[in-house]
Amino acid sequence: MSLSVKATASPRHFLYLLAGYVLVHLLVRLAMGGTLELDEAEQLILGQQLELGYNTQPPLYSWLQWLFFQAFGKGVFALALLKSLLLFCIYLFSWLTAGKLIENQRIAMLAAFSLFLIPSIAWESVRDLTHTVLATAIASATFYTAIRIYQKRSLSGYIVLGVLLAAGMLAKYSFGLFALSLLLAALSIREYRSVVADRRIIISGVIALLLFLPHMFWAIGHLDEIRAFISNQVGEGRETGYLKGVVSGFSSLAKNSAEFLILVWLVLTLLFPSIYRPLSASNANIHRLLAARFLIAAVLVCMVLIVVFGTTQFQSRWFQPLLIMFPLYLLSRAEASGFSSRRETLLRSVLIFFAVTVIVLRFSQFWLAPYVQRNANRMQYPSAELAEQLKQEGFTAGTIIGDSNLTSANIGLYFDGARLLSPKTELFFADPRGREVAAEGQCLIAWKATRQDDMPAGLTRYLDSLGISVTGAVQRYIRAPYQYTDRGEYRIGFVLLSPETSCNTPVLN
Repeated sequence: MSLSVKATASPRHFLYLLAGYVLVHLLVRLAMGGTLELDEAEQLILGQQLELGYNTQPPLYSWLQWLFFQAFGKGVFALALLKSLLLFCIYLFSWLTAGKLIENQRIAMLAAFSLFLIPSIAWESVRDLTHTVLATAIASATFYTAIRIYQKRSLSGYIVLGVLLAAGMLAKYSFGLFALSLLLAALSIREYRSVVADRRIIISGVIALLLFLPHMFWAIGHLDEIRAFISNQVGEGRETGYLKGVVSGFSSLAKNSAEFLILVWLVLTLLFPSIYRPLSASNANIHRLLAARFLIAAVLVCMVLIVVFGTTQFQSRWFQPLLIMFPLYLLSRAEASGFSSRRETLLRSVLIFFAVTVIVLRFSQFWLAPYVQRNANRMQYPSAELAEQLKQEGFTAGTIIGDSNLTSANIGLYFDGARLLSPKTELFFADPRGREVAAEGQCLIAWKATRQDDMPAGLTRYLDSLGISVTGAVQRYIRAPYQYTDRGEYRIGFVLLSPETSCNTPVLN
């Protein structure tokens, strides 16, 4: 597939390249087999049924995952396909937005693919993120929709905006920071203020509120758990003294935003130093100005979180919806300043290099990791072999309760119709009613026993909360060597209970 200057000018060619890139990642993931990453394991558990809420994250990803399980069956393919389509949307809407900031469509395409230079998107999103990927895809679509509304004031645009705002909040609560930053950016620009002042914006707000309302009522009922989770994530109250907390917050903001942007900033700065030149009035672009004001607003919002709400820590992946416009904005300035075709070619070469590097690293994560790292990674867990041994030990169907999402999901992946529970998703209980296999089957309680034999205390407490007693039950153990390596074995302990236990009793939450 050629990447010549002439070829890359075609929108169809962009879509082919993007589809090919995403498809390669999908195929690599399928080739890695039936062992799950952390977020994949969580979704296998949460995607068992539709609920207004599941845990301390909003429910939209799990709703979508449930739909994919219904359409494609419970397994790695449904998990990987949903992720792949969301990644496709991130690049697609980034490209559409870049087309509004950049006149040269070759450069607009390179701007979209410059997301390859952001490790959180190019690597972490492919490897294991879920809610963040969904929120970023919705944020990209929302920014593009805002531009489209400016260009064409249609009722349909405001309706779509309302749906996207609700979807964003149902994807990740921090999407509110993106929405606030976009609003502040629009209000700061005279031309865009008319978009906000239009009476049809009320329709957007009403739609967003109505769609979010059912989950909001559920969240209010679990406010303490959600608040505790968010406080722990942002480090609220960890520092003694207000000033020390503010210093810690600004330090974390600077460190993690730099980690998020350093590679793309360095590459674009070296290739296009002209991006820092002042632009003449003739090169003005209202959409570029919106992107610039949005980035400024995003940083200011983060500062307010530190100064007013006591946030002391950030993580680089949180910046995906907030800073995804950064490379698009820089390349928009580069195009306005002008640069040679040689620099364009160099950027294209750099992007190809990093795209191939990510694919090779993804491949290496599974097949080559045993030769370069001391311990096996979780993708080498012998899930299929352990599940086969459990069948030989007498477990055929029913409820599986693991000490973690990984234990429960990696076993459950190989038992059709199994009901999966885990203390790591303690706010969610899959209902055995309507599950013929789970309601009539056995109860398997399993835990990682590589370092210790005893059932973990956390799992014991979880069983107590469910009213399940394992007193007198025989603890057994199975083991299997890690895949593609001779470095050790993975061992699990388990207890097998009969169908008559309270394990299959519905739990009201």
